[in-house]
Amino acid sequence: MTSEEVEPTQINKTVPESPSSFPSLPDEIIENILARVSRWKYPSLSLVSKGFHSLLSSREIYKTRSQIGANETCVYVWLKLPGHPCASWFSLRTKPNNQNQTKQRRKMRFKRDPSGFSVVPIASSPTDSFPELYYTKTVGPEIYIIGGPYVNKPSSSVRIFDCRSHTWRDGPKMTVARKHANTVVLDEKIYVMGGCDIDAYYANWIEVFDVKTQSWAAFPGPGVDELCNHFRKRRCYNVNVFEGRIYLLAGDMEYTYEPKDGTWKLVKEISSFLSDDSVYAWSEIGKVICCRTRSGYLMWSASENEGRVWREIKGLKKLRRHPTRGLNLGYVFALLDCGGKLLVMWYPYRISGIRSKKIWYAKISLESRCNGREVWGKVECVDVLTFPVESYEGLDCLTASV
Repeated sequence: MTSEEVEPTQINKTVPESPSSFPSLPDEIIENILARVSRWKYPSLSLVSKGFHSLLSSREIYKTRSQIGANETCVYVWLKLPGHPCASWFSLRTKPNNQNQTKQRRKMRFKRDPSGFSVVPIASSPTDSFPELYYTKTVGPEIYIIGGPYVNKPSSSVRIFDCRSHTWRDGPKMTVARKHANTVVLDEKIYVMGGCDIDAYYANWIEVFDVKTQSWAAFPGPGVDELCNHFRKRRCYNVNVFEGRIYLLAGDMEYTYEPKDGTWKLVKEISSFLSDDSVYAWSEIGKVICCRTRSGYLMWSASENEGRVWREIKGLKKLRRHPTRGLNLGYVFALLDCGGKLLVMWYPYRISGIRSKKIWYAKISLESRCNGREVWGKVECVDVLTFPVESYEGLDCLTASV
């Protein structure tokens, strides 16, 4: 090479670094950003990097979601399939806006859900029974299945489903084996009543599970002769919580239980349509509690000093005439608080016990009128869910805040 020959200039083909890439942000900021994203996107985001997978799998991000008010209401449904002793579990995921584009073949009486739900199968519990709402309760992001069903032997077992990771684990056992017990949640404590012989187990007829300490405490049964006689003759009664009180419907009587001092009080005699064998679903929405009667009416009540007065939710006559006849015939199996709206779910009318793979639902917004003396419901949408099964025999559902 002569002095006049010049070596060709080498072109630098290296791509310049992108300014301030996302992974370079502090962990606290990344966590705060991801906490605001819908949790249904977490499985896809976990594939981005090991760091994302670790963060999105941790409980810290769910604490952050709770602190910034980013929790989502998640609906879980379980079905009893013919020939299967265990329940098949599904989660209902809200679709992105305007993604529910199925064509309507006939004129509908109500608007369809503009977003709708996707039905997603999830891992089932390795138990040998179908859980009923009587003894299934949600505390925060966890679902507790306590004791055994009515048709099986009494059980002291506790199964816990973590809605964050969709995993199961065993919880501390109760001191008494129970079946078909009634459970309510108050102040992060689960109160379990009955499900056992009240004379043989009077001292621990009530057990309370502290979610924070993961421990049980036993309390005696009611020192009320009328209540004890009712429990000796019948297992059927309803228990619910409203504004810090535990209410118990037994026959035509309504009692309250004060957890602080363990005292029972007769509130009032209630009308026959709200007797304990005619109320099938409960839900607290804001400052009112709603229930569904055997005849399919949706009722509401507010807390009062001397008991609760039950009135019909007005404005729902059109919904009662829905072609599926589920609401009119009392086939509503769930009332849920879904983001401050009443989510009503029912199955279509069937002469046989076997039902199709479809479940109907309606979203209803509630409005107080006449200085709180009336509650009106506005049906925002009515739609149908299709499950990946041929048919089912039983079903239940609940919501969790995740």
